This record gives sequence, structure tokens and C-alpha cells, in this order.
Amino acid sequence: MKKSFKLLALILALVMLVAVFAACDGGKGNGDETTAGDETTDGNGAETEVTPNVEKNNYDSTFYLSVLVDSNPLDHFWVAESDDDVLSAALFDRQEKIKNYLGVEVYGSPAEGGFQGYTEPFEIAVKNKAGGVDTLLTHVHAGVSGLITGGLLTPLEEMDGIDLDADYWNKEFMDALSINDHYLLGFSDFNILYTYVIAYNVDILAKYEDALDKSVYDMVDDYEWTLQQFCDIAKLGFINEGDVNKNQYGLTGLQWVPWCGFLEAAGVNLVEMNDEGKYRISYVNDLYFDRTNKIVTMLSDLSAAECSYLDFQTSAKPTVPFESNRALMTLTATIDIDDYLNYDVDFGVLPYPMYDTHQKEYRSLQWGGYIAVPNYLENEAMAGETLELLAFYAEDVNTAYYQKLLGKQVGENPDDRRMLEIIWDSVCTDFGQTFEDVCGNPLYMLPFTTKAGQQSLSEFSAARTRSGNTAIDKFFRLVGKKYKE
Repeated sequence: MKKSFKLLALILALVMLVAVFAACDGGKGNGDETTAGDETTDGNGAETEVTPNVEKNNYDSTFYLSVLVDSNPLDHFWVAESDDDVLSAALFDRQEKIKNYLGVEVYGSPAEGGFQGYTEPFEIAVKNKAGGVDTLLTHVHAGVSGLITGGLLTPLEEMDGIDLDADYWNKEFMDALSINDHYLLGFSDFNILYTYVIAYNVDILAKYEDALDKSVYDMVDDYEWTLQQFCDIAKLGFINEGDVNKNQYGLTGLQWVPWCGFLEAAGVNLVEMNDEGKYRISYVNDLYFDRTNKIVTMLSDLSAAECSYLDFQTSAKPTVPFESNRALMTLTATIDIDDYLNYDVDFGVLPYPMYDTHQKEYRSLQWGGYIAVPNYLENEAMAGETLELLAFYAEDVNTAYYQKLLGKQVGENPDDRRMLEIIWDSVCTDFGQTFEDVCGNPLYMLPFTTKAGQQSLSEFSAARTRSGNTAIDKFFRLVGKKYKE
């Protein structure tokens, strides 16, 4: 999950140090097996196996998973049976492990109503204590605020069986969305990643390698993959054939949400907590204006120089599709990458670029939604332990997901696998993204959303600040009636 390697090393070191002191103070040192977290070791410290943090059980029960398929394909989380598809096989194997360990049959189904109405059946079931849903996978923002103001969710930190300190739960991500110190929205290794990425044409880029100081993968690894580098490379890819239907472009794709990936990657939050502990609109400041204007200026310059051909998201495909082999790079989503496997195009993947080298970390726009648990459960312990195992056993599923995206064994493509891991580790969000309906719809706060030059970016932003902050205050008044701090 999202953390630096240095932080991970420090945490591991601290865990080892604590384990030493525990062994000296009443710990087992007689050769018997001891358990630290989920790693089982023998008396000499040698690892023997990795086991869950929940006890083996036989609930003889069913765990009902409801999935908003507009954001999350059901077959990325659950399958009825295994087939030749690598992801399907991994999903089925996870389900079998859970059934054998807990006596729980995981059953998945699409949420009813589409992204505009999928929360209504959920709300009715919760209020009527009808059961039938143990977890809902939500949209990234549509309907999410109503689940919370309606008091429909169970705080994950209160559920038996869930260990939010385990590394397969993204605690840092969940911290950004905590409400009155409650974790009402979950995010773990179970969440198959749906984010926006840069895909590039390997054969086209190879023609321009001599113009680069190092490979794009080395740029990413060395934290030199910046907005400037991205734009410079995009300029290399333009070949004017005198016809938009024949030209080669440095960058193609869809605007709107993909464009917002640049804003997220630049380290700009739309809503932040102030010194008084209150969430406030934060996009009326020099950081937002400077970075947003630079992003738009640089991307607009690419367009003006005919190096890019970006479309507004009015159709499922851009005018110059990546599979046409006429684009060096494209803006796309991980959920769509495997479509390229059906075409004659050799592609690689990269994270969205950092704003500049001072940023020191990548940030990736997460678009797949969250884990939401209803506040009425027929068996809360079973639901909590099943969620824990779905995350615990996610590694093989995620490896299969990468393999499906890349169209080959991940070991055959270590660079792109590493890029996908960087993207996974850098997924982030802020209050303004998840609760954008509360905050006055600030999510699409890029200048092309203003009225054709009638307002400057600062005017457009300032006009929404007061109403946005008022709506945030109202949101927390409603929340306070349901979830006390």
C-alpha cells in the first residue's frame, strides 16, 4: 500500500525490535512455534508459513458481496466458477481458501440501480434489517456521502476480525477519509486497482530513445518523471502527415477525469483540514492556481503545437485511439488496459508524472470506490473475518490482475509490473474527491470547466468557496447525529 520504502524498512525494524523484547519478556523461547502478526516462525526465527490473523472456524454461512459494476467489474472480485482465465482462477482459489478456513461461501452480485441509484436498495435493506448484503463496493464518489449521513455504515475499527494495522489494509488512505475518527470507508489489497495511467507505444518510443538521457522506467525509479519530462517526450512523438486521420501524435486520449489525474499527481488536494480540525475548501490558494495553470498551459501548448489530440469524454473511445498505432502516449485507466491486448500494439505503462522533482513521491487518482459495511449484519464476526481474509489472500489475485493487464507473466515484464506497483502504492484521495457532491462539485476544477473565459480560475474557484464550506459544515452536523467522535 502507499508508503515509502524507508518507512516500510523502519516499520519492519521496529517490529523486529519489539519481537525481541517480547521474547525476552514472557515470550516463547523453548522451540515452540510463535506467531507475530500473520507470520508463523519456529523457535529459531525461521519462517514456516504465513497464516491469517483470525482463527479457523466453521460458520457454515454465506458472505454477500454487492458490487457497483459501473466502477468495478464483478469478475475482478468474484467468480461463480474457475475457468482458463488467470484472474478467474485466482479469484476462485481465494474463495475456496476462505470456504475451507471459515466455512464461508463468498457470493457476489451486481448492485442494483446503476451509479445513480445503487445505494437505495442498500439503504432499504439496512433500515429494514433485512440482511442480504455484508459488504458494498461503492462508486468513488456517487452516493458515498448519503451512506454516511444516513448512518448506514459500520465503523471498520469496531468489527471483530479486522486488523487495520495489517499491511494489506491501506490505513493511510483510510485516514484521509476518516469521519469523526471512524473508518467508515475501507480500502485494502482486496480493492482491485482502478486508476488512471499513462500507456505508451513501445515501438514508437524506441525511435526516440537516442534523444532521451535515460529510459522512462529509470526516470520513474529516479523520481525524475515529471510533468516537464512528460511533455518533452510527447513533443517528440508528433509527425505531421497533413491529415488528422494520418498524423502521429505524442499524446491522445480523453479529457475530463483523465485530466484530473494530472491535478491529483501534482500534489493538490481540493479539500483539507485546517488548524482547527475542520475540513475546508483548499483550492483557492496560490499552490492550486499555480500548479493548475501550469498543467493546463503545458497540455494546451501540446495541443497548440499539434503534438496532442485530446477529446472531451463524450464517447467511449478517443478520436485517435491508442490501438491505431498513431499515438506515442495516451491517457487511460487500468481497467481498460487489457483492451490493448486485442490489438497489434506493444505497450508499456507509467504513472502520471509528478509536478516537479521537489515533490518526491507519486500520486495516483483512485477511481474504483471503497468497501462499505452496513450497520446491520446478521453475523458481524463472520463478515469482519471474511473481509480480513479477502484482503489477506489478495496477493495472488493482484498478481493475476497484473498478468491479465499486461498479457504475459509478470516475471516476463518486470518493468511494467514495477510501474503498476508504484501506481498501486501511490493511490490517494482527499475529502473533496470522495464527497464532491458535498463540496460543491470541485472535483473537475480545471479551467476548461469554466464558462469559456467568462471567469478566471480564481473567480471560478472563489465563487464556490463559501457554499462549499457551508455544505461541509452541514454534512458534519448530520454525521454528528449518527457517529460521535
